Amino acid sequence: MGARIRKNVPARGKPLAASQPPARPSGRNRSAAFLGLVLAALAVLGLFFLATGGCVDEIDVVYGQRAGSAWTSVNGTSVLGKMFERAGHTVFSWRMLSPRLRRRADCIVWFPDDFHPPKQQACQWLEGWLRDEPDRTLIYVGRDFDAAAWYWETIQPNAPAEQKQEMLRRKLEAKSLFRRNLLPRGTTEECNWFSAKGGQKHRKVRTLQGKPEWLQGIDPAKLRIELDHGIVPSPDAEVLLESEGDPLVTSERFGGSRVIVVANGSFLLNLPLVHHEHRKLAGQLIAEVGPPGQTVVFLESGLGGPFVFETDPSDGPPSALAIFRVWPANWILLHLAVVGIILCFSRFPIFGRPRDLEPEGTSDFGRHIQALGKLLQRSGDTAHAAGRVSHYQQLARPDSGPRREVAQPNRSHMRKIPRG
Repeated sequence: MGARIRKNVPARGKPLAASQPPARPSGRNRSAAFLGLVLAALAVLGLFFLATGGCVDEIDVVYGQRAGSAWTSVNGTSVLGKMFERAGHTVFSWRMLSPRLRRRADCIVWFPDDFHPPKQQACQWLEGWLRDEPDRTLIYVGRDFDAAAWYWETIQPNAPAEQKQEMLRRKLEAKSLFRRNLLPRGTTEECNWFSAKGGQKHRKVRTLQGKPEWLQGIDPAKLRIELDHGIVPSPDAEVLLESEGDPLVTSERFGGSRVIVVANGSFLLNLPLVHHEHRKLAGQLIAEVGPPGQTVVFLESGLGGPFVFETDPSDGPPSALAIFRVWPANWILLHLAVVGIILCFSRFPIFGRPRDLEPEGTSDFGRHIQALGKLLQRSGDTAHAAGRVSHYQQLARPDSGPRREVAQPNRSHMRKIPRG
């Protein structure tokens, strides 16, 4: 491996033959080489980000989403979705109230990223969906909890001493951001299923009361359920689980179907489900939905709730651009698009009107000299190149160096040609 490999270098002691200059790489070869360079650079960048990914001290805090990049979020719902699938249900996500959701869903699980109760339009649509068919279930989970502060508080005791202060700062920052979004003190907001009171004292659940099936096998001392808002259920609602007068899970009938209201996601989001007692409560909530084989839809919405559509936006031919909204295909295609644009600029740089170049002459001896010089330069051997030049000078210009005897041809055997 220590030897250096040289190409197109003539052997020592042999004269260089006159040849055409080395062939230039074609446009296709140049483009392929450039594309390979770009892909190699992207691969190096990808490996760099993968290698440094473990050093990033940020966490994903996207709330109430199940799929895509949110599946690793501490506030995500992917773990609960997997629990529904293991219970025998079919699970998918949806972002609007539309005819497709009305037709297909047997159960809707809604984690709105909104601290206010749902709007009247969304409530009416969902109540109409409940009354369309019997044995349907709507699970509404209030936005009264954020797992980001809980995450920093959980890992801080086991962190290195030099990082504890930073984690404390991040915990306080996450808690401050969460509390700024809570309902103001003294305010009460209502919807068809419950009322939310703002400005309540922060509480941690340490005792449980409710229906026997919800309490079976649960150790309240091991729970980490937290409350900030005060939830007042509808007069027609049944309390399934509560703690010292605070309703945690309630149920209300709408025809042959029902709405289950959960105070918050402090035992249903990804990070809280690490605790075994929380998984027991989540399993009981799944059991309330009914037998396996149902279609469970996770309704994902932000501030203001989901939009209501009379027709499905996806009806008709799907747009090819829709894939740019699907992760991770959107990131992959975005990088490929950038590489394609760079390739186009490198392959087809036409500025102004195209014209034909004059063909290079094949009888120009200067091209032979240039090709010979390039070959000698590529060899990297200065002494060898100087020797070749000296050898040429001795043959072409005998007076420029030491004389050498040149054998004369034997003319004795040549026949004389008579003149005239």
